[in-house]
Amino acid sequence: MVSEMPGGRRRKYSPSAAPSLEKTPTMNGTTAKLRLWQLTDYDKLIFIDADLILLKNMDIFFAYPQLSASPNDKVLFNSGIMVIEPSKCLFEDMMAKSKKLRSYNGGDQGFLNEVFTWWHRLPVTMNYLKIFNNGEENPDHQMKNGTYTIHFLGLKPWACYKDYDCNWDMEDRNKFASDSAHERWWKVYDTMPKKLQEFCGLTKHMDARIKKWRGIAQKANLSNGHWKISAKGP
Repeated sequence: MVSEMPGGRRRKYSPSAAPSLEKTPTMNGTTAKLRLWQLTDYDKLIFIDADLILLKNMDIFFAYPQLSASPNDKVLFNSGIMVIEPSKCLFEDMMAKSKKLRSYNGGDQGFLNEVFTWWHRLPVTMNYLKIFNNGEENPDHQMKNGTYTIHFLGLKPWACYKDYDCNWDMEDRNKFASDSAHERWWKVYDTMPKKLQEFCGLTKHMDARIKKWRGIAQKANLSNGHWKISAKGP
């Protein structure tokens, strides 16, 4: 994790060695999120995960105290966006607690929900989770208007073709599919400098995987019909 400090200085942090969190490449990366509490050059931060895009200015949420977040369900918060107040003391306390507390999902979100059992609720529009549990009311999974962000769950847009959300190609991931959200991400991609776009390109392995999913969707004759689209990439 790299943070930019006042005056343009940069500081690099290695992932936290939190014993109770799973030691997988993915989870080890997410534990770096705990290092946010070491950024004591700042009084308050709004953390935004890498798989979100911003649609509106969120400065008004700096008025919220620590720990403020949008709900993941009726009880737990989602750690994709959080208002936090850095503190060396709190960071050290979390490291001590990591030896005792268990994370329900093996990552930072489960652990932080154990630490911050009392949290402040932000509106769901601030961390809008791209998941559609009631497709009958919104069969095309159109995104709502007025959201501050889109949080991409399931397969990410950069792991799909530009033409449509490849979550449609797997029945068990249809709940994460939204062409309107997918299109919004690619609009952001189109505004990126070319050097940044290179980090979002499909690898040969990813391309082969998408073609495999499309073939399975075609054989299953999935009713959403996205597998019929002539995908052009990238």
